[in-house]
Amino acid sequence: MTKYDLIVVGGGTSGLEAAKTAAQNGLRVALVERKSDPAEVLRSCAQMFLMNMDSFYNERMYFSKEQKRWIFPVSNFSVGYSGPYREFYACHFIAPNAQDRIEIGDYEANASGSGVAAVVFNKGALLGGLYEECTRAGVTCYFERNATFASRGSGGVQIKTAEGDTLEGTFCIAADGINSRLARITGLNKQRRFLFTAGSVSYYVAGVQFDRSEMICMGNAYDHKGGLGAVHFCMLPSVYREDEYWLYIGGDEKLDYFTKKSRFSHWFNNIEVTHKRCAVINGWSPAAEPFKDNIIFAGDSCWFAEAENTGALMSGHRAASAVCEALHKGQPDRAGVMSYISWWKRNWAETHDYRDFLCYAVFFRIFTEDELNYLHRIITQKLFWSLNPFNLYGHIMRGVQPHLDRIRREQPGLAHKLAKFTPAQAVALMKPSTRAGFPAY
Repeated sequence: MTKYDLIVVGGGTSGLEAAKTAAQNGLRVALVERKSDPAEVLRSCAQMFLMNMDSFYNERMYFSKEQKRWIFPVSNFSVGYSGPYREFYACHFIAPNAQDRIEIGDYEANASGSGVAAVVFNKGALLGGLYEECTRAGVTCYFERNATFASRGSGGVQIKTAEGDTLEGTFCIAADGINSRLARITGLNKQRRFLFTAGSVSYYVAGVQFDRSEMICMGNAYDHKGGLGAVHFCMLPSVYREDEYWLYIGGDEKLDYFTKKSRFSHWFNNIEVTHKRCAVINGWSPAAEPFKDNIIFAGDSCWFAEAENTGALMSGHRAASAVCEALHKGQPDRAGVMSYISWWKRNWAETHDYRDFLCYAVFFRIFTEDELNYLHRIITQKLFWSLNPFNLYGHIMRGVQPHLDRIRREQPGLAHKLAKFTPAQAVALMKPSTRAGFPAY
């Protein structure tokens, strides 16, 4: 049996940041990862960095072009990134008529440099850079390994893999993603509420042309003749090519309709699909706390939906720092890593309500096509620039407020839907048996 101070399960953004941080601070660290190359991105991911338009996990991160680093000023750390990036300047919800829109952010001001731009980046480059730092710091990597067993022992945590490895660590950091096996096999999920299973299919599409193109845009196209009904889409710039965009659309049949037959088809002349990626997301309510039997849960592993790249980096760094502190104090138990547990509760579970995320995900799906066209037409003011998925619904509703009297007069049915829509209804709409997807950031 091989012994370590820390075993990190999962070589994604959170796990690599955790392993790198712990090893750089002198710990003996093992990393267990199912892929052969941690820099290879296989699942659907928009590769966005959520910037500091508003607080996200009570942090105000930003990208320093000069230093080529992601900066986390509140948490007081930074992460190097030397790969390519591409700025975008707003988030627009597009009406089904493909003309009217609700604008989150002032596109022109942000594009001119007087506002704040957001960034898409190459996640493979970020992961590759983190892995190189892990290697230099002396992390022992177990690739093509699947952690299938975890137990608390006298020396800490024992991890076994399907491939026959047995590792022991004083602590383990579970960074094995949204469908965390460690959260399941340790019983952590027994205290959580299962919400839904969501399938996400996305494409990189080249040859796209449309106005005000450097933005993330979302909306519904309606297929009345082919039987597809409402076709939800999300699109934003790609970091790989100037005319390429990441497009979440929900499958090949919907992609074909959206790009060839819908009212948005004029965006897509002579297009080429360069990549197709998928993901399956099991949504759970957040755990009561990110700790069980000397396993510290980081990133998506005990959170609702996805922590995004920003949340993954923060939690990986914080979890590793807490382990370093605990071992330095000679307190290898829950009390030793209380700084992380308290930080997670205060800045994640107590700050962000997962139901607000679901409100944003389903809000534009409860209206008819005509109601959506009307709503997008009357909200003409530019709304607060934010990509925080927990705050987007609130920003949209603040945009609706000045128009409520008009909506009641002109569209009483729409006004009734707006009045009765609540976070509880959003949860009910995401039934566990419904494979309803939303973008994976």
